[in-house]
Amino acid sequence: MSGTDIAAPALPPIIAVFNHKGGVAKTTTAANLATCLAAFGLKVVLIDLDAQGNATAGFGVLPLPAVGSYDVLLGNSEIEPVLAASGFPGLSLLPATTDLRLAELQLATDEHSHLQLRKSLTEHHLSRWADIAVIDCPPSLGMVTANALTAASHVVIPARPDPYTHEGLVNTWHEIKRLKETVNSRLTVAGILLTMVTGDATETDVARTMRAEFGDMVYKVMVETDPKVVEAAQAGVPVVVLDPDGGSGRAYVAATLELLTRLAAGQPLPDGFNQDSVLNTLRDWRARLPALQRRPTESEAWAAVPKAWDDAEPHDDWTPERLTPAEPARKFTMGWLAGAFLAGLALGAGLALTIAG
Repeated sequence: MSGTDIAAPALPPIIAVFNHKGGVAKTTTAANLATCLAAFGLKVVLIDLDAQGNATAGFGVLPLPAVGSYDVLLGNSEIEPVLAASGFPGLSLLPATTDLRLAELQLATDEHSHLQLRKSLTEHHLSRWADIAVIDCPPSLGMVTANALTAASHVVIPARPDPYTHEGLVNTWHEIKRLKETVNSRLTVAGILLTMVTGDATETDVARTMRAEFGDMVYKVMVETDPKVVEAAQAGVPVVVLDPDGGSGRAYVAATLELLTRLAAGQPLPDGFNQDSVLNTLRDWRARLPALQRRPTESEAWAAVPKAWDDAEPHDDWTPERLTPAEPARKFTMGWLAGAFLAGLALGAGLALTIAG
């Protein structure tokens, strides 16, 4: 074990969404997993570390803000001042900024700079704002991604079932194993999610090969190609909110349930952690969205103009409790999550190393 490895800090579970290869729906996966986790009643922070800022823009935050994840990454800002509202209860954004382009060079000057994000999130008490966090990583293994994987407790790998992505998946797996052995002993692979599936014969063969190689690490659910994903990006909302009952919407809900089951490491999920309850919450959020409208930006992107939930026009049956879990329930959920997290680290680490070997 490297001398740079440090004891596990007081952080909530952090899920890095990463694949060395681009074009695998990495950002879409990160944004929709984070949204579904919030729909389960958890406090979630989505950390956008990709300089392209697509996860941030995917919630209608355009142009990118002046301060955000770059400032927290380099230790120049606390978390609270730069958190941005997502427009959905329980979910906050640590947004990308254009300065993230400079982070690679700035981090390269210190041999221990891969620890910077973990240090900042710990010192600035991420656990105050999140029961669980999701990181959208850049599609390359540079210093920013190394920081994300060093801070993370788990990594989800989205992968398309095609020959080129299969090769990238193998390389990604070995890089994660290397980081686990050198700088982050607690890092566990929380599964491989097949994305952008069209169902043609070649994809079916590659998916079968992936399942043969990686076994149960591949999620049972697959996310099919869905035009609603593009529509959601243009509208500035996650597809699980725009179309919760569509193919991608339901797939990401099922994937989130599978993720939580993996984190639980054999413990039963709390009451209410089921697909129907989450779909009902997402449907309610969809019904409460303000009218989607075109908002001019530098890129002329389409975006929703999220209205604060407290200012939304109430329905006849409006009650805050329908959107925000009661405090006793949230405390129970947090207690379950903490116990499941510790159990998952113990069991999942051994499983990941066994399969990776």
